[in-house]
Amino acid sequence: MENIENHDYKVEPIPNLSNKLLNSRSIHVRSAEMVQKIIENESKGGWEFLDIKTIRIPIRRTFLRSATEKTISLIVFRRSRPAGNPETILKQDSIRQFGAESLPSLGPATKD
Repeated sequence: MENIENHDYKVEPIPNLSNKLLNSRSIHVRSAEMVQKIIENESKGGWEFLDIKTIRIPIRRTFLRSATEKTISLIVFRRSRPAGNPETILKQDSIRQFGAESLPSLGPATKD
């Protein structure tokens, strides 16, 4: 079994299809095409398709609505983490995610 610490993971929601489709065959074809496009786009960025998970999210009861659940599907990707010093890897990841010029300056910690 592979060590989870050697990979970065990314989870993206699968968008809902519109209800404008005419028959069940076209729903299956459109959903397959949509998932294929998502996988192709992420693979260009170095991400490997890992799994699709469907989960239920509880929605709290409000004044006008009773408690419900919403079912969503998530697509999971991973990529190998480069070997090296963990601090260097974390710094590279933050620069890749935020860009070098937009990293926030947190300054020193102060006690209030």
